[in-house]
Amino acid sequence: MNRRIIPAALMALFLLSTMSTAAPEKIESGSQLTIAKNLIGSASAGKEIQQISPAGRIAPAATKGGTYFLMGNIKDASGVIDTDRGTQQTSFGGEIAFSLREDDKGIQTLELVRLNLLSPGVGTAAGPSGTIGLNLIEDSAKTNYDQKSGQISSQFRSRLHYALIDKTKGFIPGGGKESDVFYSYIETMSGQLDAKLPLDLKLAEGSTTSLNGEIVLVLDDPVIGALQNMRIVISIRDLWISMTEPAEILNVQPVFIGTGRSDPTATGTVYPTLIRRAAEIWNRCGTERCLTIRSNDPIYIDDDGYRVIEGGETAIITGTSEAYDLMDEVDVLDAVEVFVVERWDPFFDGGGATWSSGTASAKIVTCDQQLDVPCPPPSGLWGCSGGSCGDVNYYHLAHELGHVLNLCHPDPGDYCGSGMSRGSANSILEPSGFCRDNPDVQSARNCRLSSSPLLYWGRSACTGSPDISD
Repeated sequence: MNRRIIPAALMALFLLSTMSTAAPEKIESGSQLTIAKNLIGSASAGKEIQQISPAGRIAPAATKGGTYFLMGNIKDASGVIDTDRGTQQTSFGGEIAFSLREDDKGIQTLELVRLNLLSPGVGTAAGPSGTIGLNLIEDSAKTNYDQKSGQISSQFRSRLHYALIDKTKGFIPGGGKESDVFYSYIETMSGQLDAKLPLDLKLAEGSTTSLNGEIVLVLDDPVIGALQNMRIVISIRDLWISMTEPAEILNVQPVFIGTGRSDPTATGTVYPTLIRRAAEIWNRCGTERCLTIRSNDPIYIDDDGYRVIEGGETAIITGTSEAYDLMDEVDVLDAVEVFVVERWDPFFDGGGATWSSGTASAKIVTCDQQLDVPCPPPSGLWGCSGGSCGDVNYYHLAHELGHVLNLCHPDPGDYCGSGMSRGSANSILEPSGFCRDNPDVQSARNCRLSSSPLLYWGRSACTGSPDISD
């Protein structure tokens, strides 16, 4: 089929206007959704790449202990990667952060708490690697810091994923009651950071400093082994110094089927409602951790063949579903793509799913039937016996974004991907099926354990609180 991908013109006003025509909904006070054009481009465009989060999170600063955070964006970092096709050059973006504690005698101790890297990829013997994403396995890494010279040395381990792994190895089904999550195989690398801060670093809230250094990574646990070693040179002019934890933002890239914003038959009618509910429930992390969902302008795929995705659960598991062709149509480096079709044929349990959970390659495919479940409820699907039809799945996207944020279903019997964390029982991470909504409940544990190479720092106000204390 002849496929054309048509980016929309500025779509913020369109999305806001369509919310009034979506299914009726009640938005709790304090909810927040920023629907805005993502103005931060790729590293190749000379702009900041929006990224990332560590395996855990940066704990709130202890004001009495004199703990500061040193946080900076990595921009256009020159990288060299040894591949099975030879040495390849690329660029990296991302974030780096240290916690720095100063005692009452002025002695400073430093700890690496975040190092996240994102590259558009390199060539390999089997073809393009696709997006490369790395983040720390542990919450922090022991760091040696010479206060007088400014020299920093840290050893760490990173999770490595790139899209070629999925194309080569396929995905690992989550199993359990609802098969709405498919995990990637993950490689690991051992790393060494050698960098330098200015001499006699002075700590002051709201000030900046600089950081220059080199990162060396060596593959130590391969899956396909197409990428072996990496060397990245970083130079950060503005390393922020702060005693407060910044907001973390997840960009969502909606992808609809149609000719553009003026197409009255375009898919995505449920998206404004689903993204608003998702933003609201993750905003409830506010008192534990500030997590904000932001939406890019939609991208339109002009191909009616994708309106109905053929191939049910068996085709999904065997990799023969049209969903895989659809996901190959759009790759946005710094966002999770959410593809919205009309429906699945046959019905897919849950009405949608997440692939490559917890990685930079995470994608979601869902459908407009989330708020238009056929009546009577489809038979043969888990959760539909005695379930509802019509406007049902308001929190479906919030649930799938939980998988993007490295969280699994709570049931210990469900498979959980490598390095991922289980969500809380009776929370938004509980599976529900296609004919019941996911629980409208957020937990402090979900907030605390969320991570993704697609999270980045930004300005946002989070006012909500988790419904479950842990």
